[in-house]
Amino acid sequence: MIRSLESCSSETALKLSNLEQNLFSMSWDASIIEQKINDKSFKYWTYQNEDEIIGYLGIQFIHHDIEILGIGVLEKYRKKGVATELMDELISYFEVSKYEKIILEVRESNKSAQSLYKKYNFKHFGKRKKYYVTEDADIFIKEKAYAE
Repeated sequence: MIRSLESCSSETALKLSNLEQNLFSMSWDASIIEQKINDKSFKYWTYQNEDEIIGYLGIQFIHHDIEILGIGVLEKYRKKGVATELMDELISYFEVSKYEKIILEVRESNKSAQSLYKKYNFKHFGKRKKYYVTEDADIFIKEKAYAE
């Protein structure tokens, strides 16, 4: 089940921080996650299986754009449509919002994420060399614009 987080408790922030630690080489501390979710310039959705958070999508609002900060799903729940459902939530939100673009960075090696974004008609925009400090990876910037 997808849940939009309008506010965040310390317990939820800790669950999200632990999820990020399981998914990524770099993750946010629980206190920073709690601050971001409680700040109106950020929005998070979680995908839950009972009390367990198995996936999430976080965004930030920057001027006329939405930037995807992170999307991730626990490995044992991948290829079950969780990321697609989270992206559907984001796209539905985006379509009725005032925002003009969705922007994101993705590791060049993360072909499954790139495939997901292409499914939603994101276009390759450019690269950021050595964006991730701990890894020698290129980043794609994909952009989607509904506004004419």
